Amino acid sequence: MKLLFTLLGNLSKLISLLVFLCGLVTLILAGVDFVEALKVVFEDATNKPALIAAGMLKTVDFVLISLVFFIFSLGISVLFTEESEEKTKMVAALPKWLQMKNLTELKIILWETILTTFVVSYIADLALHKVLKHGNFTTAQLILPGAVFLLAASLYFLKKGEK
Repeated sequence: MKLLFTLLGNLSKLISLLVFLCGLVTLILAGVDFVEALKVVFEDATNKPALIAAGMLKTVDFVLISLVFFIFSLGISVLFTEESEEKTKMVAALPKWLQMKNLTELKIILWETILTTFVVSYIADLALHKVLKHGNFTTAQLILPGAVFLLAASLYFLKKGEK
């Protein structure tokens, strides 16, 4: 049985590392988007400020997505490694909002981060839609705000039920 727990601990470390690497790749993509948004300054384009703003919003969106990966990686490593003095010191050094003790707290932190990411993503899409003048808005563009509302309401009731 001890061998099984050791294997599961090592597997959780591997998963945590892979998720962290996904966060790094997403952060690199954010850097690429940032450079692309800055390149608009030197190009001859109409609506430069709007294009730059839309590019920056996409950059912020990628940074938030990478933040989701980093928090998930941290949560896996904190929650699924054996108790030790080193782990206790690491958890104590984290900001209070990142000190998770169980999966529910990790889920709530990720939930809040994903909601913020969805809102920024939707604003970036609206900005691009406005800049590129794709015409009228469609009902399909209301799916994401509806999902954000449902997720936010669910999070509210989950937090209210914990008290």
